[in-house]
Amino acid sequence: MRNLLGKFASFGALMACVLGSAGAAVTDYPFKLLTRAEGAAQQVVAENNGPAPISVYVTLSGENYASDHEWPITTVVAPYTTVALGRVFASESTGAPYNFLFRYSHHFGRLDAQHDSDAAYRLPFEEGQSFAVSQAHGGRLTSHNNRENLYAVDFAMPVGSAVLAARAGVVIDVTLRHHEGGFSMSYIDKANTVAIVHDDGTVAEYAHLSPGPDSVKPGQRVAAGELLGYSGNTGYSSGPHLHFIVSRPTVADGKVTRVSVPIQFYANDPAVRFSAQAGTTLTANYHTPMVAQGQPARDVIVNTATGRTSQESPSQ
Repeated sequence: MRNLLGKFASFGALMACVLGSAGAAVTDYPFKLLTRAEGAAQQVVAENNGPAPISVYVTLSGENYASDHEWPITTVVAPYTTVALGRVFASESTGAPYNFLFRYSHHFGRLDAQHDSDAAYRLPFEEGQSFAVSQAHGGRLTSHNNRENLYAVDFAMPVGSAVLAARAGVVIDVTLRHHEGGFSMSYIDKANTVAIVHDDGTVAEYAHLSPGPDSVKPGQRVAAGELLGYSGNTGYSSGPHLHFIVSRPTVADGKVTRVSVPIQFYANDPAVRFSAQAGTTLTANYHTPMVAQGQPARDVIVNTATGRTSQESPSQ
């Protein structure tokens, strides 16, 4: 009977699947759930073999089983870490063979992430370059009309423009293999992206990039202003642009998804903080005084390596 129980449990575990598609970057990332036999029981294990913290939501179903944990389980698995989530075994009330399957969804970042209110973001392009904001919160939204993209910013950048890190962090995904793009849902999972996790657990995504070669590698720590790749027109896109978004994971409707967070950029010397506004043109100027378009003048001390504000005072 012991061997029979183990076979039934293993069969159920092999039926596990990921709920939905959180994007090619996440589904390609080296994270998985598996089971390990412990006598007649099975231990459900989360295995994170990459540089990102992963938030995961796991449900369990089956017949004649019991567990030492309550399900569903929501947890965060640290980079390069394996975590035991719970043991599953035969229910003592029936004595019959048991079977089970688990389903899970996951995303980059920490569920407990709180965006650092002192964080300011460098414009994600080279010094002296100017690009229009084609879509941003507060303006007319054509594709940023859900929780995941509400605070995203689109910069109208020609193909081949250098894309720089807006804030320091660790590179957690580099997907630059796609060549297709267009204004069709058939391209929804074909956007080239670089994703970076910040120290506060939020994640920045730079999307629609041109195909490789890779400028950065997963696990590499970058400072604001370092080259990540080049703008393009891959994925679901109506024209060449950079889609920039900062988000944190959350659990909604029984799965892990993400919610975008509002951010502020900085430019000029001394630095000025401002929110990107659709229809404006922004210049990556970090060496000369110039008030950002339509924004009040404020002197801000910003650590250019981390993007963190250490002091802010009204200009004289």
